[in-house]
Amino acid sequence: MKKYIPHIIILSLVIPLSLSIERCNYIHNKNVVDIVSLSDTIMYFKNRIGIQTASINTLQLDKNQLQNLVLDKDAELAKLTAAFSKVNTIVKYKTVMQIDTIRISYKDSVPCVFERSGELKKDWYSFTYKSDQKGIQIDSLKTWTSTTAITGFKRKWFLGEQTAVTDITNSNPHIVVTGLQAIEIVVPEPWYKKWYVWLTAGICGGWITSR
Repeated sequence: MKKYIPHIIILSLVIPLSLSIERCNYIHNKNVVDIVSLSDTIMYFKNRIGIQTASINTLQLDKNQLQNLVLDKDAELAKLTAAFSKVNTIVKYKTVMQIDTIRISYKDSVPCVFERSGELKKDWYSFTYKSDQKGIQIDSLKTWTSTTAITGFKRKWFLGEQTAVTDITNSNPHIVVTGLQAIEIVVPEPWYKKWYVWLTAGICGGWITSR
């Protein structure tokens, strides 16, 4: 049995070393991706159902990086994430809806000739208009919002059971979410990364060495 001890020791060192190298490569590649993501721009394309899709690289951060690079610079987002015991994903995006022309014709013309036009700008919408005896025309009707989607876990109290939740928040008070479905794909942890595998390997290695 003693002649196998050097092989066992070498094997016990090679496995952690291999995992460490894999981890370092992962961190290096992840940092490269993060640098690209920080400077990435939105890409638009027509998807398989014939509708335009906006796409961008996803920034991957650990908890400390999230705090330093994002939350410390965004007070509103920091307040929204504070409701979660653990945050998995954050998506922020801006949308604009614009309709060029809306024409409303009166069934019966107003019995006088007139014309009025102007422009209306509010916090969350804007448009131009023109009205005469035949009807009213609205042009460049525009409304906008910033949306924040956060997926993570919440607790009702400090030691309570965690529940997976997705929160959607719109900055525009006139926009209401009327339908929402959130799905998270759970990726199983590889067997060789489970704590009890390493515990068993350590106990077996110690027992063999002692023999």
